[in-house]
Amino acid sequence: MSKVVEITDQNFEEEILNSDLPTEVDFWAPWCGPCRMVSPIYDKLSEEYDGRFKFCKLNVDENQQTATKYQIMSIPMQMYFVDGRKVNEILGAVPEPIIRNMVESIFRDYPTDEKGRLKVILNSWIQHNKEYSKKFSMWMQKTDNIEDNAIYRSILQTVREMEKANDNFSRLLIELK
Repeated sequence: MSKVVEITDQNFEEEILNSDLPTEVDFWAPWCGPCRMVSPIYDKLSEEYDGRFKFCKLNVDENQQTATKYQIMSIPMQMYFVDGRKVNEILGAVPEPIIRNMVESIFRDYPTDEKGRLKVILNSWIQHNKEYSKKFSMWMQKTDNIEDNAIYRSILQTVREMEKANDNFSRLLIELK
């Protein structure tokens, strides 16, 4: 028995954008042959990933508001959502291994467990701060009299503190693994 959820314009936000699970939305229409070809794949995967990944379908003929909002020009179109935002898509009828690989990559890139989410947050924090630290260093090299300007001195001190925090986060991330 399929666990694919029928989505409408009225329940899209609740079922997709507010979902606690990573979610796939198959934009389809009954007259679309390729849509009917991939439907059994989603039925199968919805059973297999039950409780871990949510599979949905939205009839574009009956729910034009959502189809327009997401600029659906061709079907079948599968969009993948995590924490209320679109993270990927597949256009067209593709074989099961491609869909399965997409689901697994979403599990890897957007973990749902507490520890996995913390790792993603820390990795993102560390990478962003490294990039900004490099930009700040380049700015400092081009700026004269940093020590003479009170606000520049304060910024420099804060950047050094952020670099220490980044080092601490890097150490803690290693301990998490």
